[in-house]
Amino acid sequence: MQFTKQEIKLLHHHMHFYDELRTGVKKADTPEREHFVKAVKGEVEAKTDHEIAYIKYLNSNQQVVDNMIHKMSFGKMNKHNPNFDDEVF
Repeated sequence: MQFTKQEIKLLHHHMHFYDELRTGVKKADTPEREHFVKAVKGEVEAKTDHEIAYIKYLNSNQQVVDNMIHKMSFGKMNKHNPNFDDEVF
């Protein structure tokens, strides 16, 4: 599964929040957050970049993606990201 640079950035910056919403630790107290939780559960179609990136993450090899996120945060190249400027992992 491939991820865009933007999707990796979203995951890097919001992963903890996404996980809290999905698990119910953080209450979905806005319509947007309610939609996010429903999209993650597969009850509605994912529409936002946040929903799409997080669902892709959940359906991917999460360890590989976590490694991409970690290395991107340090600006390092890695075998999963040989052409970072191509905007796709």
